[in-house]
Amino acid sequence: MKKPKFIQQDTNRKKSLKLKWKKPRGIHSKLREKRAGHRKNPSQGYRSPRSIRYFVAGMKINIINNIDDLGSIKEGAALLSSRIGAKKKLQILSKAKDLKIKVLNVKNIDEYISSQKEKFEKRKQEKKSKQLDKKKSKEKAVKESKKKEEEQKSEEKTDKQKPASYEQKESTQAVADAQQKQQQIIRPNAPMKK
Repeated sequence: MKKPKFIQQDTNRKKSLKLKWKKPRGIHSKLREKRAGHRKNPSQGYRSPRSIRYFVAGMKINIINNIDDLGSIKEGAALLSSRIGAKKKLQILSKAKDLKIKVLNVKNIDEYISSQKEKFEKRKQEKKSKQLDKKKSKEKAVKESKKKEEEQKSEEKTDKQKPASYEQKESTQAVADAQQKQQQIIRPNAPMKK
């Protein structure tokens, strides 16, 4: 006897209802009452025999978390755990290939291994290029800071070499400007002195 598809009530009437099982709870529900001419309810009678329960494609599933788990497989297929990282996955797949164990998660082991290795190489190259760029930028920053320091030193030397009369002229002019501003604040409408 073929196992029927168990779907919830009124999925054929309403588009919003998904094609999955939900127990009918209505007072007038014919499906809940298991009336003739209505869909079947799931029950233990439809369960598969214990000897082939949880099999995928007629093979027993062995969940693998590390390389040591591969050695314990005597029959059936392997199913890689989702918690395994990319590097460990590559090691496990290469060993599974040597032991001729079928892995259900990966369709073609050779293609997967080659594509992952290419990705690793790409990442390494990107990392190296980033490090080189960082080094270059640091060297550039150091050179620029040295140039600025040299320019500041040269400016200080030129300031020391300026004649004293030039500094006196600047200071007298600054004093005169300050006096004019003070007069404007005290009497804003007064005529300017020459």
